[in-house]
Amino acid sequence: MEKRTKTNKTVKTAIKKVNELELLRQIIQTISYNLDLKEVLSRIVRIVSSVTKADSCFLYLIDGGNLILRASLNPKPLEIGNIKMKVGEGITGWVAQKKETVSIAKEAYNDKRFKFFNTLPEDKFEGILSVPIIYRDKVLGVINVQHSKPRKYSATEIALFELVASATGGAIDNASLFSEKEALKEALETRKLIERAKGILMKELNISEEEAHKLLYKKSMDKRLSLKEIANAIIISSDFKRV
Repeated sequence: MEKRTKTNKTVKTAIKKVNELELLRQIIQTISYNLDLKEVLSRIVRIVSSVTKADSCFLYLIDGGNLILRASLNPKPLEIGNIKMKVGEGITGWVAQKKETVSIAKEAYNDKRFKFFNTLPEDKFEGILSVPIIYRDKVLGVINVQHSKPRKYSATEIALFELVASATGGAIDNASLFSEKEALKEALETRKLIERAKGILMKELNISEEEAHKLLYKKSMDKRLSLKEIANAIIISSDFKRV
């Protein structure tokens, strides 16, 4: 009977390991080929939350010397991009600075490193597991999972969470680079359109480049549209006149 019990335990352990490896494979497959940073962060939060059965999950990215909230399990449109703390500040900042995981089973809010925001219900949550996102020895951010009730995080859970964070580091780095390239590409395209629109205004209205530039900005403010949209409208209007 004892032998059978040990065998059953071994089988269960083996199945659990297989499930963890499969989960990690799915994580890598899911996020590694996605180059939209916002979507990558959203997927990471959902995956991490399902692994830990969290009540809350925050993902912060480092920008300069600050950690900025970039994704959340529970929709927080007003907080995303606005909640920030310095590296070294709060539990999250400590994790980023020390490159170490923090696991607190209960009364996380009583930890001397804890930072209160007062606008978040998570300020009163009990358990917290905070892990640094590291890629090529560089800290990119921090993932926090929280539980409203006391929750002891097992060594296996922590190890798996750290593996997930490690696996997502490369995806975040790739998506960030892609986003920067796309932003640069967008800026160059917008500049070309504005220059073309200015040329049209200068020719049709017989005004200087500076006056054309001011007119574009005025139209943008009056119509509450971007400069790119105003420039496009001018170009399309000019093309129609030629038909």
